[in-house]
Amino acid sequence: MPQAPVVIIGSGIIGLAHAITAREAGFAVMLFERDARALGASVRNFGTLWPIGCEFGPERDQALLGVQRWKEVAARAGIWTKTQGSLSLAYREEAWAVLHQFAARHPVFELLEAPEVRHRFPASNPENLRGALYSPHETVVHPPSAIPALAGHAESLGVELHFATQVVRVHDDAVETSDGRSFRFDRLVIAAGEEMRLLFPAELAEARVQKCRLQMMRTVPQPEGFDLGAILVSDLTLCHYPAFRDCPGTEALRKRLESELPGHHQWGVHVIAAQHHDGTLTLGDSHEYGNDLPPESRPEVDELILGALRDFVQLPDPRIASRWQGTYLKSMIGQTQVVLHPRERVTMVTAMGGLGMTLGWGLAEKTIASWNA
Repeated sequence: MPQAPVVIIGSGIIGLAHAITAREAGFAVMLFERDARALGASVRNFGTLWPIGCEFGPERDQALLGVQRWKEVAARAGIWTKTQGSLSLAYREEAWAVLHQFAARHPVFELLEAPEVRHRFPASNPENLRGALYSPHETVVHPPSAIPALAGHAESLGVELHFATQVVRVHDDAVETSDGRSFRFDRLVIAAGEEMRLLFPAELAEARVQKCRLQMMRTVPQPEGFDLGAILVSDLTLCHYPAFRDCPGTEALRKRLESELPGHHQWGVHVIAAQHHDGTLTLGDSHEYGNDLPPESRPEVDELILGALRDFVQLPDPRIASRWQGTYLKSMIGQTQVVLHPRERVTMVTAMGGLGMTLGWGLAEKTIASWNA
C-alpha cells in the first residue's frame, strides 16, 4: 500500500500552498484532486492578492507574506504576476471621509486628490470624483493559468499528484479513494472547498459556514497600450472588506449605499476591475448565500455589476467575452480563516472569506510550523 507522511485533499491554492510548503520543509507529500484539474474557486477569482482588504496586525502581515511567496514561487514556476497596486476611488463624501480616516491611521498609503487621480490613472471616471487611496502592494496573477502551473511546480518538487481521484473516506491514519485504494498519512490537510462537507459534515456545520455564489465576467482584450494602472475599486468595496470596518465613517457610508443602491445591497454587489497580461479585465462580483442555490445566473445582477463599474472606470472596449459563477464557503460569524481539527493529525481549511489567494501561503506556513512545534 502506498505511503506518504502528508496527504493533501484539494488542488486549489490552499491545497497547493500546503503541498509546496510541506515539500520544501522536507515532507513526502501526496495530493488528491477529484477532478482532472482544479475547477473550483481558485480558478474562478480575480487573481488579486489583496492586503488592502485585510485587517492591520497578524492578518495583514500574513497577506504581505502571501504576496512575497507568490512572487518567489512564480519566478521559479514561470507564472505571470504584476504588482499593480490598488486604487480605492471615492465618489461620495462619506467614502472620501472613510479614506481620510483610513490614511490617517495608516500613513503607509497615499491619499490622492481628484486632479492627481485623473493625471495618474486616466482610466478612472472623473465625474463626481472626490479622491482616492493608493496602495502599492496589491498584485495580480491569472488564475486559469497560474493554478495549473503551480501544480506543475509542486510536481517538479516531488509532490505526488493524483488527479481525477476522489477521496471518499477518512480513517484514523489513512484515506480511502473511490477506486478502493487506501493511502496512509501522518498528517492530513483537507482543502477541498465546498466538497469537504462530504467528509466531515457535522464538524463543518458546527463551524457555521455556508455556501456563497459569485457572478463574474471577463472583457475582451482592451486595445494595445491601454493600462488600467492599478486594481480599481470604489465606494461599495469600502464596506466589504474587514480593513475599513473600524473607520468611524464606514457605517454612514454603508447606510447611504443601502439607501441609494438597494439592488446592490440585496445581491452583495461590490465591484473590482483587474487587468491581466492578455489585456482582458476580470470584473465582479456579487454574493448570494445559501446551501441550495438555483443553478441559473441572474442577468440583472450582471447589469448591477456593469452599471457600478461604469461609475468609476472608463474602458475603451467594455464588451464581455465570458461570464461564470464562482462558489466558496464563507463564515457566518465573520471569520476570514476557518481551520478545524476534526481528528488528531487532521486539519480542515475552509471559509477564507474570498481571500484564499492572498492568505493561503501564510496559512500553509502556520500549519506546517505547528507540526514541528
